[in-house]
Amino acid sequence: MSDQAYDDKNKEDYDQITLMLNDALNKIASNPKLPATQAQVSELTGIHRNTVRNREFPAKRLAEIKKLRKEKAAEETKLKADKIAELTETIDQLSAELVYWFTEYKKANRDREDYERQVKINKESATFYKSAYEKEKDKVRDLETKNELLKELMRDSK
Repeated sequence: MSDQAYDDKNKEDYDQITLMLNDALNKIASNPKLPATQAQVSELTGIHRNTVRNREFPAKRLAEIKKLRKEKAAEETKLKADKIAELTETIDQLSAELVYWFTEYKKANRDREDYERQVKINKESATFYKSAYEKEKDKVRDLETKNELLKELMRDSK
């Protein structure tokens, strides 16, 4: 074979390996479960790690993927912290509202008990005064009857 044929074959192999490396790097970038390592690229492509290491772009791309994953993890952590802070604030507000309504409930119970006592006292007072009124009414009737008798006696004695 001529040198040109070897050069063409090498160029073809180089391009083929480059495509395989790019496919593997895309798979790693799209799947966070796959580690962003040269060993993983080697495993996905079937290319020896030394071949992967000899090329510059896989290492750069893996570094970018790692950086993006780290940024994404930091962002997710921040979002979780923000969500936790928001939920904590909501819990605090709900706790304060719960305390408020529990206090209102206790006040309402005390007020109800006071009103029940007042109603009981008023009923007893009403019963007492009704009884006293009836006694006085009976006395007035008796006195009116006696008064009528006395008037009759006075008319008869004239």
